[in-house]
Amino acid sequence: MTYRESLMAAAILFLVLDSIVVFLRVYVRTRVISRGFGWDDFTLCLTYIGFVISIGLGFAAMHYGYAAEDVQPWYNKKRATMFTYGNQTTLYISAGLVKLAVALVLLRISVSRGVRWLLIGSMVVVGIWTIITVVFASGICATGGSSNWAGSLKCTQVGYFRTISNIFIDYFYALLPIYILRSSKMQTKLKLIAIFLLGLGIFASTATIVKLVIIVRLPNAKGKVADGLHYNLLLWADIELGLAILAASAAALRPLLRHIPALFDGTAKNGSRNTEDSGPYHELVLNSHDTKNQAADNTAATRSKTRNSMPAGAASSDEDLFRAP
Repeated sequence: MTYRESLMAAAILFLVLDSIVVFLRVYVRTRVISRGFGWDDFTLCLTYIGFVISIGLGFAAMHYGYAAEDVQPWYNKKRATMFTYGNQTTLYISAGLVKLAVALVLLRISVSRGVRWLLIGSMVVVGIWTIITVVFASGICATGGSSNWAGSLKCTQVGYFRTISNIFIDYFYALLPIYILRSSKMQTKLKLIAIFLLGLGIFASTATIVKLVIIVRLPNAKGKVADGLHYNLLLWADIELGLAILAASAAALRPLLRHIPALFDGTAKNGSRNTEDSGPYHELVLNSHDTKNQAADNTAATRSKTRNSMPAGAASSDEDLFRAP
């Protein structure tokens, strides 16, 4: 498969997959859950729009000869470079937006004041990081197209900084749910499911690691080898953002998972549609409150007889995790 075919295949694959998961996310948040659509959903939708625009610009660049091995009358190197530049700039902006979307999800389920301030601070850092990387990585080091990335020591260092910091940010947001839910009183299986869904962004980091390996090889590459590395760099940038959108949407699709009996043993069959009190992450927030107020729960243990008098069909908050509202 040629570089051009690989770029097209990856773009089409993730365009289809991301379109499906974003549609399902919006459906869940607007139709399944009352008042569920929030800033995290809005930010992810902006990310998806940016991804679609970047894919369109990428196809336009290839139409004018980017990564082509043949020669056609309509090829135009200047236009191909222009569309490639637009493609990269949109990817950089969208990469920052998807991180903010993940942070907003975690912010909605966090009840600890310390964690909330940590997330707010991280969002400020990500916002500044996005502006800086767009200005330097795109505005300065990609004005002539991706081929000038290895053209100077400064741009190579910018590439190292952006990629390494990108990995650290992804791992931070992927591992933070472990800390948030570590002491939750929910069932172990449900806790692991929640951590897995909220931490899927770690898989997007694998594409970032591949990009780092390519950037390390770029300064010493010449001719067709350098061109091939640049094509692969753009390929993995598309894969990285596509995976990030998939991962960011996963947690929002949790109400649909109630239809998988093997995961929930039928505990989530009769969920209520109304989640107005705490929104789409009601059960996660409820379990976090349970952990934070454990002392109060211990005091309330003396009222166990009252609890035992509850109707047999009443489910605990642990069992309600991922229940379709």
